[in-house]
Amino acid sequence: MPKRFAMIDYERCHPERCDKGVCAALSACSHPDEIFVQEAPGDYPYVMQDLCLSCGDCSRACPLEAIRMTG
Repeated sequence: MPKRFAMIDYERCHPERCDKGVCAALSACSHPDEIFVQEAPGDYPYVMQDLCLSCGDCSRACPLEAIRMTG
């Protein structure tokens, strides 16, 4: 079975619409390490897919439905 991981749809992702420009998935991710990275508020986040736990917390937290689980 292929590993599932979070993937960001950058056509839907608009970090400036999240609270203070900080991606909602960053705080929702339950991984002990920071696998969602956002250099600065308003910047597009990215995910370290090889570390993803496949829990889907980030996908449920995104108010823009820009994150989905794939794989």
